Amino acid sequence: MEIKTLICDLDGTLLAPSGGVLVSDRVRDALIALQEQGMTIVLASARIFQGVLPLARQLQMDRYHGYIIAQNGTLGYDVSRDQTLFVHAIEQTDSLALWEMARQMGLDFGIAQPSYMVASGYSEGFALDRYNCAVDYLLTDTPQRYVREEIWKCSASGDKATVDRSFDRFRTQVEARYPYRVIRSTDTFVDVIRQGCDKAGGLKELFAQIGGSFAQAAAIGDGDSDAQMIRESAWGVTLENGSALCKRHAKQIVPSYEQEGCLTLFSQLLSR
Repeated sequence: MEIKTLICDLDGTLLAPSGGVLVSDRVRDALIALQEQGMTIVLASARIFQGVLPLARQLQMDRYHGYIIAQNGTLGYDVSRDQTLFVHAIEQTDSLALWEMARQMGLDFGIAQPSYMVASGYSEGFALDRYNCAVDYLLTDTPQRYVREEIWKCSASGDKATVDRSFDRFRTQVEARYPYRVIRSTDTFVDVIRQGCDKAGGLKELFAQIGGSFAQAAAIGDGDSDAQMIRESAWGVTLENGSALCKRHAKQIVPSYEQEGCLTLFSQLLSR
């Protein structure tokens, strides 16, 4: 089995959840060494693109022709060419309607653009997202004045109690009325993306453009959103902290992110 592509989730895999934008020196060095041996690296994350790009640069993926799948499969990006390969965007009129819906349910709402996030407030989920993804926030009560670019995704935020109370109703109404999917990414943060988008689908779209396939890929991740790419890859790996669904589909389980268990897989790949 020849592995030519390594697909990596970020939070809970390469680094701690909400662990900032850069990995440890040991993880960095191992991933650079793999690229020096000819491995193509794909970073596949639920994060907004701006929260993945600094890590790609730390890993020198611009030099070694790596790729990013961001926002749960809604955006593909060629790091070396500084080129967006595909985007499944949200319509501006829909984003403004979703804003009003979320606000009526007591949630803050944000509209993510390439330049910055336009948001109604800076509650707990958005504060953590800004730290984790290095995204600038513009706070306003009149989003139509500032939404001028392509909309990559929308998000809702609040404290845990507020999101607990509002999530099911918000998801039901959004998915009944619009062609979007609502995902509870954390206890305090909710994502709204195009229906039908996920990491595995984004990877298939990437492979169709650049060549390659799951049949020659290793994938490592920890969350339910990673389970399909783990299942379809020739060498699917999860960590001790991985979800039950990931463990069901994985061919190998490595130590948790706290022990940098991803290095177990990287060492095996380097020694092949």
